[in-house]
Amino acid sequence: MSSSAAFANPPAAVSVPAGKLAPEAPAPTIDGHVDEDIWQTVEPQSDFTQQDPNEGAPASERTEVRVLVGQGNVYVGIICFDSDPSKIIVSQARRDAPLTDTDSIILVFDTFNDRQNGFVFGTNPLGIEYDGQVASEGQTGGNNFSSLGGTTGNSNTSGQQRGGISAFNANWDGDWTVRAAITSRGWEAEMAIPLKTLRYATGANRTWGFNVMRNIRHKNEQVYLAAIPRGFEIYRVSLAAKLTDLDLPARRDLKFIPYGLVSANKDYTIHTDVDNDLRGGLDVKWGVRPNLTADFTINTDFAQVEADEEQVNLTRFDLFFPEKRPFFLENASTFQFGSPQNIDLFFSRRVGLSRLSAPGVPVGTPIDILGGTRMSGKVAGWNLGLLDIQTDDLQSAATGLTVEPSNNFAVIRLQREVGRSSYGGIFVNRQAASRPGIGESWTQWNRSYGLDANIAVTTNSKIFAFTSGTTSPGALGTDTSSRVVYDFRSNLWQISGGVSEVGKRFNPEVGFLPRAGYIRPEFRVFLTAQPKRWHWIRRISPHTSYNAYHDIDTRNIQSSMAHLHFFEIQPRMGGRFGNFVDVFSDRPLASFVVFNTAGRRVVIPPGYYVWRQFATEFFSDPSAIVSASIRHRIGGFYDGDFNSIDFNSAYRLGSRFIATLGWLRQHAELPYGTFTSNLVPIKASYSFTTLASVQALLQYNSQTSQFSSNIRVAFLNRSGTGLFVVYNDRRDTSSFTPEETLGRSFIVKYNRLIDF
Repeated sequence: MSSSAAFANPPAAVSVPAGKLAPEAPAPTIDGHVDEDIWQTVEPQSDFTQQDPNEGAPASERTEVRVLVGQGNVYVGIICFDSDPSKIIVSQARRDAPLTDTDSIILVFDTFNDRQNGFVFGTNPLGIEYDGQVASEGQTGGNNFSSLGGTTGNSNTSGQQRGGISAFNANWDGDWTVRAAITSRGWEAEMAIPLKTLRYATGANRTWGFNVMRNIRHKNEQVYLAAIPRGFEIYRVSLAAKLTDLDLPARRDLKFIPYGLVSANKDYTIHTDVDNDLRGGLDVKWGVRPNLTADFTINTDFAQVEADEEQVNLTRFDLFFPEKRPFFLENASTFQFGSPQNIDLFFSRRVGLSRLSAPGVPVGTPIDILGGTRMSGKVAGWNLGLLDIQTDDLQSAATGLTVEPSNNFAVIRLQREVGRSSYGGIFVNRQAASRPGIGESWTQWNRSYGLDANIAVTTNSKIFAFTSGTTSPGALGTDTSSRVVYDFRSNLWQISGGVSEVGKRFNPEVGFLPRAGYIRPEFRVFLTAQPKRWHWIRRISPHTSYNAYHDIDTRNIQSSMAHLHFFEIQPRMGGRFGNFVDVFSDRPLASFVVFNTAGRRVVIPPGYYVWRQFATEFFSDPSAIVSASIRHRIGGFYDGDFNSIDFNSAYRLGSRFIATLGWLRQHAELPYGTFTSNLVPIKASYSFTTLASVQALLQYNSQTSQFSSNIRVAFLNRSGTGLFVVYNDRRDTSSFTPEETLGRSFIVKYNRLIDF
């Protein structure tokens, strides 16, 4: 049978009987050695099938997986046999680090057996904790072309920022235990996952969806327990095996996460004294039912959150910065509605971060969250998400005036799953306690609402559609937006196309909408041919995409982009190289500033512009000790010339130290002026253990004339809690401001998980 036929007619699900651990039996010792007698009572699952490089072929190395359930836990024992253990690659030692470029194991549990959702757990030979949640089989909004366990650099995801909310939420942190070790037979791992960490339907003789993916990285081979065709990943839970014979007790789950924090901050731009702070707060998680969880937060703090990575903006629209705060990341995909990073009805960065700048208050200044609650899970066959957050007002220390008043944010999300399809709706409300402040662009209140559907048309294809509206006081009133996208995938093709429409007064103030008043057609075609003639080539992946924004009234093109990537080769061991052409157009109706730094200002006048850029790129094997990528662009930029170099390199010293150095240089020569921007990010991470690490992010951005540093030390205990020490520093590198140091902060925070 051909692989295409196998894709269209997937085999019957593999049945995996779960072993039962009696209450009086000794539980496995979680030490990374699958050698206790209790494991010998469980039949191992070892029939793994390749997805890459030879789809459908047996795995080149044997893998054994055993599952035991009892005493309030799911125990998993894994033996990854390897004919040459000296070649095993271990490139990560930090919790939730990507598993793409290391030997690794990833499991998925579809605990409601709904063939759409699941919990993900993974590890590598060092025993790191990697976990997340899957919704809608990893597909929402028709925008998902991601890679499993991290970014491999094998797909063009232009415009999609890592960290954005998607149908796979890697930011969920569960409470579980894992240990792993390299042994004479390969490497092996043991996991103990408490049932109270999961959501499920209680009762005897239950069935879960279950699948296992092993990455044999030194061969760049991916194998699955239940075969998954190329074009899909382990998130494709409708093709998972069935874990049977589960006796599941009522789930009791009550967790308290108190925190205490001391900090010292100084903002040199307003010449105030050092601001010392001592505060505390509490998060509570309550398993109301085995399938429903409530979260409560009081005096929320996000001091341990990593800093944003700088971006260079050469457009007239807002950039997207991803959410990184833990309270908003857990179950985040439940609240996702719309087209990610284009038409988002709920974007949690609108909560608790200032929207505009004011004297002494830069954009993104934290606003105190007084308290909030969230409830998510399944009720009577419906996926339910409820969220309510109350923020404090924000005042400028420089002027004493209110920049943003206190606001209440509320979200209701419902979704009904029917087979592999789902239908739902959302309501988002923001209500200010008073009229907007001096720096506030919001109205006093704003409401967004919509209906959406993800319809499985065939095994290979889905339709994603939504219609939505917003209501604001005053002249904005009510307006609508909608989108429909068709998405087809096979082991050879990924094809999608659709159209969006956004009204001129559409105003989702708690969402993300870079622009309004347009009709946007779009399509994308991606070929993943796998030639057998050349052994050194893993895949040849020519692809093309196009999107255009047409004015909703005149139908004139506002802007457009065509990506023509007809030459891309992915070598057998990873990476890629090729050439492509991008064709842009833009029609600004008013002048806008494209560069304004160090006393130099370049302004683009109104008009209609069309330009092309030619690019060559090379990405080396990302699992190597030293890896690098370089992309060179040359061509036009509006009615001028453009030249850029984007270089990134990564260095790995053993499995514990990883550093990356980047340099993005963009040079433009326009009739209205010449400018050069440089962005230099430096990241380094050292892991003392799998739960203790120090990370540093140093960034220089010539567009803002700033050098910033963020140093973060974490000593984790359980489920991402522990001791955090954070230092932040911002400096002005221009000669046009009186102060070199803009601000400093030093924070020590401790939080702890207490459960019952």
